[in-house]
Amino acid sequence: MNPAQQLQLLVDLPDGWSSRIDIKRTTSGRYAGVAELNLRGLRYGVLVFMQQPTLEAALQRVRLRASQFARERLASLDVSASLARSG
Repeated sequence: MNPAQQLQLLVDLPDGWSSRIDIKRTTSGRYAGVAELNLRGLRYGVLVFMQQPTLEAALQRVRLRASQFARERLASLDVSASLARSG
């Protein structure tokens, strides 16, 4: 990937989550970008990931952060649903 080129990837995550990732290679040869997170087709959030030394490292980083984001959101949705049932 040449500097200033942008790569767009789709990544499937567990439990109905998916992510569209836009990655750019910087002039210093590192990789950074943005991941749009969707739950069952609806946009749910955006993650910005800072420069990583390789494309593979950038993909690993965004997969990790996206999985953490999804788990946290699902946990908060479960708590909200439990409170609504008990209230």
